[in-house]
Amino acid sequence: MSPNIAIVILAAGASSRMGVPKQLLPWGNSSLLNHVIHTACTLDHQVHVVLGAHGERIKKEIPEIVNLHSHINPKWKEGIGNSIAFAMTKLMDVNLDGVLFLLGDQPFVSANYLMELLRCFKGNSTGIIVSEFYGNLGVPAVFSSAYFKELSTLSTDVGAKFIIKKHPKKVLKLNAEEYVRDIDTLADYRKAHQIMFGN
Repeated sequence: MSPNIAIVILAAGASSRMGVPKQLLPWGNSSLLNHVIHTACTLDHQVHVVLGAHGERIKKEIPEIVNLHSHINPKWKEGIGNSIAFAMTKLMDVNLDGVLFLLGDQPFVSANYLMELLRCFKGNSTGIIVSEFYGNLGVPAVFSSAYFKELSTLSTDVGAKFIIKKHPKKVLKLNAEEYVRDIDTLADYRKAHQIMFGN
């Protein structure tokens, strides 16, 4: 039987280096965030989007899709760790085997890559499956329910990397260099857009 997994898209940041809400930047026929949402929703799991800065404005732009839920974290300014902990409070009543986290500004992440993460998790359902890119370990990543308590107590801007580093023997790494690209400035966005669309 397939593990019961929830997908959490973290999209609460203020895009301070961008100058505009990057969640709403155009991406193909959609926006950056909605592109990631549609990718996640192809996996047929419940999807939760965590918003923060510009939350009400962004929430109005999110499509109505079955099994898609959006939440505004009132303490988003405390950092990504707090948004992860906030997401876990929304999942406590669900009997889950694991949670897959990804970011709302990861448009190069494909449905096939997310499915590969889940396939690896199915064979290692007590561990952590992480993305490895340019010497870093991070999201997209799947965490077993064994780490839910630790995830729910994160409170800083460190995010889940703290937990990944704490349990090195439980971590399985997947190469994600073609899928993970920082989009923190308008220059990053323009370059990413050109790579994907040629303009």
